[in-house]
Amino acid sequence: MHVWKNQAIVDNFLTNTRKAIPLGGEQLDILLRLISKSQPIVNNFIDLGCGDGILAHTILTHYPDAHGLLLDYSSSMIGAAKSRMTAFQNQRIIQCDLSNGNWKDNIKDKPELVVSGYAIHHLKNGRKYELFEEIFEILRPGGIFVNVEHVASATTFGTSLFDELMVDTLYVKLKEECREKSKSDLMKEHLNRPDQYDNILIPVTLQCDWLKEIGFIDVDCFFKCFELAIYAGIKRNEQ
Repeated sequence: MHVWKNQAIVDNFLTNTRKAIPLGGEQLDILLRLISKSQPIVNNFIDLGCGDGILAHTILTHYPDAHGLLLDYSSSMIGAAKSRMTAFQNQRIIQCDLSNGNWKDNIKDKPELVVSGYAIHHLKNGRKYELFEEIFEILRPGGIFVNVEHVASATTFGTSLFDELMVDTLYVKLKEECREKSKSDLMKEHLNRPDQYDNILIPVTLQCDWLKEIGFIDVDCFFKCFELAIYAGIKRNEQ
């Protein structure tokens, strides 16, 4: 995850990559549908690897009284999140390393909701599983975990389709902003981007199996487009 302490990489992600994520609006809509269907009220939520705070901002637009805890490893991302969150009260935005369980020390009240967006795939696989266990532990009964994530393709065929979609979407975005580049140049940049070496991708099916094994119910992959996925699970209500 160390590349995300590089200001140039963070700036490129925020200026180009994140804004051009395919079907970004649809992904946020699915996130909100999962929350509203499962949670009658959201008092507290946690955003793990919050980046510039786009997921938290989306949640707070619909649940403005919710108390958010936003955590990220990158001080640059924390700065961007603080800028985005200025309109909302009761938000705690803290620099934190998810590679160990100390992030839980920041929790004041158990949340009804834990979200993460394109962050957990940077962790080693054993640590991913441990983090899922920790999320299950700290969720309120009936609470939901939603992960918007970069996942592994089954074969290089799927990876190539993902790469082409990312480049095509970025090409359109840059053209709209009068910053046009050729698709061949964008593909070279995409295939040689330094942050890719921080990716530890695994199939979404395996991650869903892990959630079920830990004890989550209603686990499913609710969206998938090549290597972009949204999966979720609910902590069973106490009887």
